[in-house]
Amino acid sequence: MANLQNIRRRIKSVKNIQKITSAMDMIARSRFNAARDSLIAYLPYVDKTREIIRRVMTQMQGLEDESPFIMTREQLKELDEQEARKFLFLVIASDKGLAGAYSSNLLKEAHETIEYDGSEDDVAKPVKEENYHIKNFDAVKALKAASTSPRSGKSSGRANVENKAVAREYNDADYIEGVELITVGRKATSHFKQRGYNIIKSYNGISERPSYQYAKEIADLIIERFMSGEILDVTMIYTRFVSAMTCEPDDVTLLPIVTDDYANAENLELRESYIYEPDVVSVLNNFLPRRLATRIYGAMLHAAASELSSRMNAMSNATDNAQELIGKLNLYYNKVRQAGITNEINEIVGGAEALK
Repeated sequence: MANLQNIRRRIKSVKNIQKITSAMDMIARSRFNAARDSLIAYLPYVDKTREIIRRVMTQMQGLEDESPFIMTREQLKELDEQEARKFLFLVIASDKGLAGAYSSNLLKEAHETIEYDGSEDDVAKPVKEENYHIKNFDAVKALKAASTSPRSGKSSGRANVENKAVAREYNDADYIEGVELITVGRKATSHFKQRGYNIIKSYNGISERPSYQYAKEIADLIIERFMSGEILDVTMIYTRFVSAMTCEPDDVTLLPIVTDDYANAENLELRESYIYEPDVVSVLNNFLPRRLATRIYGAMLHAAASELSSRMNAMSNATDNAQELIGKLNLYYNKVRQAGITNEINEIVGGAEALK
């Protein structure tokens, strides 16, 4: 009988959890619909600002010295080789958990982007010149080598003992000193703070309901840091919303704008004889901050829709799994109860036969 009581308690516990996950699923579903509608309504504005910047950039070849926001790839390489400048990363994550692998996938993408050294040996990231961020990658490789066994690829006891010393070297590596972070969401803030990264600004409590005000504030901070001359490259890492079932971590370079990327045939088709007042450089310098805020706010809307869709799917799966577990527990309960009844009948029949 005690066994039946334990099973009943477990069934009751699973039913209570099912009620919670079902309620969270409905809440996430309603918030997801609002986030998706906001994203869909904002996308035409993002597309239009992208078209404008492409049209302006087709007129900027040869004017790289006139604006601090643009340069050729050759100039970017020369600055990287001659001056020790920092790299700034904007990481847009979530404030809460219970969203499946949303946060872990985003943080994995962030580490791969931040630790990318531009070499072909690093197979985690494609070889893209504009994503060259870190020169010193030895500490990262040493940490990965110390945390895995050479045979199985799994964590070994001896490696775990040595891992603390390597991790200290990893946290003190030169490339961490050359990286600055702006984080959106408690998950990203706590994750990178524990690993010794320099977080110059963090925004918490806005991941599900982003506001343009914060995007504008982040854009102003990015421009201020870039204009100071200390920052060589600004990269944004976020989760791009594809559908209610699919979202993909992505990284984009915000600053500087490389004029070489706008010299292809597709962009040259946009080149038309517009008259820019007072001149094309002034138009770019005044329009780019607004374009930057627009792009950041669009990424925040993408991240909000991705987070809520991931939480909706995770809670829906948890509710279905709870229902399946309840069915198995009920079947097990009935089997145990039937076995108990059968044993009692056998004992009664055995006692009656003994009295004959």
